[in-house]
Amino acid sequence: MTETMETIPPDTRLIGELITELKVSSRTIGVYPRDHPAVKNSLNRVYTVLQKIFQLRPEITLAVGKDTFVIDTQTLDKKNHLYRQFAQHLRGLSIAYIDFSPGLTLDELYNFHHFISIQRKDLSSEEIRETLSKYDLSHINVGFLDYEAFSFEEGKTDIEIPQEDLWEIYIVGIISGTLRTEELSKEIGDVTLDSFAHLLSILDKHGIDKTSSQKIVSLYLKKFLEKPFSNKEIKKLLAFINELPSDLQEQFLSTMIETLSKDSLITAKVFQSISAELIMELFEAIRSKKIDLPENLINLLDVLLNFKPQAAELRSIGENLLVDDIFLPSDSDMADVLSKLGTKKALSDSFETFSSDQYQKEIDQILEFDPSEMVSISLPDLKREIDDDFIEKTFNNIILEIMSSDIVSQTEYLQFIETLKEQTTQFIVTGQYKQVLRIRQLLQLNAEKETFADITSQALQYYSTPEFFTAFIDSLKIMGRQSRDEAWQLCEDYSEMIIPLLMDALISEETQSFRSLLMSLIRQFGDAMVTEALHRLNDSRWFVKRNMLYLLNGCKNEQIVPYVRPYCRHENPKVSFEAIRCLLSLEDSFGLERIKEYLRSGTQAEIEQAINLLSAYRLKEAVPDLIQMLGENGTNKADLSQKIAIIQALGNIGDLRSLDAFRQILFRKTFFLFKDGLENLEVEIYKTLTNYLYKDVQDIIQKGLKSRNEYIKNESLRLTKMRKQ
Repeated sequence: MTETMETIPPDTRLIGELITELKVSSRTIGVYPRDHPAVKNSLNRVYTVLQKIFQLRPEITLAVGKDTFVIDTQTLDKKNHLYRQFAQHLRGLSIAYIDFSPGLTLDELYNFHHFISIQRKDLSSEEIRETLSKYDLSHINVGFLDYEAFSFEEGKTDIEIPQEDLWEIYIVGIISGTLRTEELSKEIGDVTLDSFAHLLSILDKHGIDKTSSQKIVSLYLKKFLEKPFSNKEIKKLLAFINELPSDLQEQFLSTMIETLSKDSLITAKVFQSISAELIMELFEAIRSKKIDLPENLINLLDVLLNFKPQAAELRSIGENLLVDDIFLPSDSDMADVLSKLGTKKALSDSFETFSSDQYQKEIDQILEFDPSEMVSISLPDLKREIDDDFIEKTFNNIILEIMSSDIVSQTEYLQFIETLKEQTTQFIVTGQYKQVLRIRQLLQLNAEKETFADITSQALQYYSTPEFFTAFIDSLKIMGRQSRDEAWQLCEDYSEMIIPLLMDALISEETQSFRSLLMSLIRQFGDAMVTEALHRLNDSRWFVKRNMLYLLNGCKNEQIVPYVRPYCRHENPKVSFEAIRCLLSLEDSFGLERIKEYLRSGTQAEIEQAINLLSAYRLKEAVPDLIQMLGENGTNKADLSQKIAIIQALGNIGDLRSLDAFRQILFRKTFFLFKDGLENLEVEIYKTLTNYLYKDVQDIIQKGLKSRNEYIKNESLRLTKMRKQ
């Protein structure tokens, strides 16, 4: 057994690489669909590592520990946060071990990742196993923690117990020293007394050291006493103790005394839950073994076994008794028995003995202590420092700092390069684009300094590959909006190189929100993206033309005018109006001329869109055209809607020539044959008056003060008060 422990597997590095790839690919597969390039690459990396391992061993079994993995009898690095995260995730699914065997396929690996990506929150252990049975994993065997199935057969040694029996794994792990006893803390409380007795006997036969044995017993007792129990359960525990060998009896009782003396809450619970007679029986068993008792339990034991009727006051807090810092509820059997037996004096003396002035002073100091004075970090900062992404980022920064120094060897540098590539995948998936930028900038700097030139150059090439850009753009779809600034910083570093790739993504994207993000990134390049956008204007698809015109609208380059003008007459209004916007932003008169054409001969929808453009750009040159349209008689609701839009546009432009047209509506009332339509126009006019000086619209406001329309009257009153202020 010792030889096995000391033998380090020759494929330890590959196994560590396997666990890392499994952890990274589990996140990648959880984000992207099956046929995504990032998923294919992740699966291929896992598959490649497994094939290398199979060349050294027939199969590989990963035993899942509390915060790492056990391979054969070798415990992997417990400080590796990736191991810890992945182990804890698998442990949350009740997975005890995973066995990979030759012949497995990429589909099996994908199915396995899909299985471990399920959320445990609403699933029982049985439901998790049923879920696993739905996947085709003929070359991947997953073992679960199955406490109900634990059993030991007479005459079988620990070697003869089947491998799938998890207790064998625990026992072998404890004996070999690869499993810490603390890792049993969650599981051991569910074990029956009979199974636990068998466990102790096996450990005793193997000569496990006394310290480890006591830890196991202590863990079991603490878990046992924390659960609800009755007199019957305690009697069963006493019977169990009596059947143990003499040396185990002494060890078990000693550990029980140590547990009760150290944990006052458990002791209080014991005294509250069972009868005083049973407590006395328990302490008699302890005394029979001549085990030394701590003084706080001696006092209580003397009360139970050597009481003398005396009259005195009980120490109490509220309605509860206080015995050596242990609260005994007044309605418990224990309190009743002590009261009936006249033990008040003994309890009082006990408290006086151990509650000295110095002791009381220390208690007061504890109560008065303000921990905030000792805390040097706020809770938000503490949460940030234990966040997985923050830890990964800090680790990355340390690597970058080392790689920029002159103390790193070529071997170490090469290892760091591999780590950076893994971290890049992680950062891309989680939207930490600034870290990716820092990695790229460090490699560029080292390339300039010719630090391990060949290695650095080859590593830097990865950040310009289609694989990298595909992963980045796919990540933008999910994380881009919340990491917009970091995404732009990375795009800006690539400059013109990344513009065609972003435009390709824009053209093929169907989601409006992601198209909006892509266009906002591309427009930030300004004139740098003009050449590519003009080139793509030749695309036959109307939506590509519209998107390119939208991008060009963001720059102030007058050289694009000749290329944009032809599209103002495009058959698709979405293209033509986008071209008009582009020209209006450049103050080119051709755009205004085309709008006037729409006003004269366009469809109802085109006219309304033209009016909206005039309002948005506040084009005073078009005011006469709008006034003319407003003066035309209208007889239906379509005419009313158009005239409302014209009034809004004129009011937004704020030209004084509009006021005469407004007065004709307000004072002459010759525009509409129905009253409601005319009143709607009047309301819209009063909504626009805030854009004019009071002296220019005073007569209109005075008329509004006499209006029967509540809105017109209130708005006129508001404008009058504003003038006085």
